[in-house]
Amino acid sequence: MIKTNPGRQMKELFKNVVDIKTSHEMFKNPAYSYSVSGRWINQRSSIVKYLQFSFVYIDFSQITSVFGSTTEPSGFYGGRVYDPAKSLNENQIDTLYNRKINLALTLTNHFFSHELYQQNLLFLEKYHREGNVIICTSDELARMVRKDFPMYQIRASIIKNLNSVRKVSKALELYDDVVIPMDLNDDDEFLESLPEKNRIMLFANAACAYSCPSRICYADISKSNQAGAEKIRCKKQELGMLEYAFYFFNVEKFHQMGFSNFKLIPAKLFVKYLKTNNA
Repeated sequence: MIKTNPGRQMKELFKNVVDIKTSHEMFKNPAYSYSVSGRWINQRSSIVKYLQFSFVYIDFSQITSVFGSTTEPSGFYGGRVYDPAKSLNENQIDTLYNRKINLALTLTNHFFSHELYQQNLLFLEKYHREGNVIICTSDELARMVRKDFPMYQIRASIIKNLNSVRKVSKALELYDDVVIPMDLNDDDEFLESLPEKNRIMLFANAACAYSCPSRICYADISKSNQAGAEKIRCKKQELGMLEYAFYFFNVEKFHQMGFSNFKLIPAKLFVKYLKTNNA
């Protein structure tokens, strides 16, 4: 049994989860666009083959951006411990640009300083182009990037935990679009009440962050990426959660509510199943 936030009833989770094995065709609706994770790539991979394999259940043309880090380090990276071996290199990024796919930099670190910002000016300038995205947790970083690098699209990270209409509305004053926490994918009333749904991004699938009531790892990862924290705390084992658990959501239902922009992470076990059964 996966334990969830005591403040929520179990029945509220998994309400809008679908069986991807029987529902994968719904993800190919050309009305949907996807920002997909590049965090499982390696330096020898073809970025095209990586995307086609990892997200075989969508059409390549639906991918508008790939999110993650680059082989160039930054103290603003967050969400995952920075690993250059699992980051996008220059050849892979150039291929994305040639395919009209944008780069979404996960600068979701909790901690901002003006000194660190000055150290990252050349990094930010390097990827500053129309269509590229900066994903932020820090409002201060978002404001600085908005002022100094206006061609970036600024996206509010899931890590900001925008879990009320008031918070979302406030964030939309600063950010171009915002990402909603995965667990709120089951709250139909909340989703229906959100403003400007064309500026809202939902996760189309999820892993441990969906049912974890703690998410203490994010702050520790931020510390690690800036100061090399020795240990990343995680509640999965303590809470009896599965190490690898993937959930897919009813994007068709979400589209009927007015949403069309989604994020995707790789789900290797399903990809292997789909390829085997379609062989």
